[in-house]
Amino acid sequence: MKKTSEQQKMDSLGQAAAPPAPQHEKQAKDESPSVGQPAFERPTPEQWKQLFEVARHIREVKPWEYMYESELITIMLPGREEPVYCSVMGSGGENYAIGIYPGYESIRRFYSLAKATGNIAPLVLGLEQSCFACNFGDREEITPEDREVYKALGLRFRGHNEWIYFRTMDPGYIPWYITREQAELLIQVLQNFVMALGHFLGGKIEVNFEEGETLLRFYSPEKELWLNTAVKMPPRPVITPKLIVDDEMLTASLKKRKRNGASLELEVTYLPVPVQKHKEDRPFFPRMVLLMDSASKLPVGQHMAEKDDRIETDILDMLTAYIEKSGRPVSINVRDDRAGRYIEDFCRKVNIQLIDDKGVPAVDSLLEGLLSAMDGGILDN
Repeated sequence: MKKTSEQQKMDSLGQAAAPPAPQHEKQAKDESPSVGQPAFERPTPEQWKQLFEVARHIREVKPWEYMYESELITIMLPGREEPVYCSVMGSGGENYAIGIYPGYESIRRFYSLAKATGNIAPLVLGLEQSCFACNFGDREEITPEDREVYKALGLRFRGHNEWIYFRTMDPGYIPWYITREQAELLIQVLQNFVMALGHFLGGKIEVNFEEGETLLRFYSPEKELWLNTAVKMPPRPVITPKLIVDDEMLTASLKKRKRNGASLELEVTYLPVPVQKHKEDRPFFPRMVLLMDSASKLPVGQHMAEKDDRIETDILDMLTAYIEKSGRPVSINVRDDRAGRYIEDFCRKVNIQLIDDKGVPAVDSLLEGLLSAMDGGILDN
């Protein structure tokens, strides 16, 4: 699958939002990162050596000349319950990288971005990715933190798409540096990716990617061997609705409200302008809940959430307040199942049609206006 212009914009966003370097070693180790991981530990020199060794091999092979980003290699690591998926990026001739998607939720977000259409959707969904990236970029994308690693290992890079660096992407956060634990996972995944790739490019195995196959690499304890085979991409587990409404009196009351003929749009999104409260913090993207009237394209409810807020209650309160004031809408449109999972149970119990395949043009119109008023810089809060 060739990259769309929107997906290329997302690549550019990830590069422009390169993380500022931690101020010094002690601070980086002592403070916990914003995503709730253990205290930040940088990869060891040996881990860096292994990562750059396997990355240089990938760059020499140039898999983006042979594979599209939708053609996945799936790695089953011993001890991990869920597979790790690898996507080769760069078939369009720029922004070369290997995307590593650990687990079902991570790959679900990948597919959501791949299916996105319009001007706003890829940008919004790109901020919600949960993955790692082994990047082959340009000098302008490199930070002082990266240069420290290069210097310690005696590495030198020169030229377009030659500079190797690694990032983690977490929903609502700017791309960031990898930890020691993450480095260990990436070493295992990328080494096995290279082995699987060699079987594919060497003609030892045929994979019909167009028919939904993936190249699966797994370890067989019985044979004490790593095996490679082409299999149908297994179905991903269905994620149940996140928000179950237990207040039967409330839903019964709302269901009795007269229909007002309106069609609404609900979006849970991140504003694509990072906020940094303290200089040493990982910048994050503010999260916003929008409830729009499709006809007037005006907001009928909105809420800006704090970084760690749970928004389920805010969504329910927003919908309840609207119905009690204005009546029961005929339908609520969502971009996809991200927002739909929050209100699926509510809509069923209040008898409101939930639509997830018509887009959210009123929301997109508002977001386009917000983006045009922003300069794309990091905001101090």
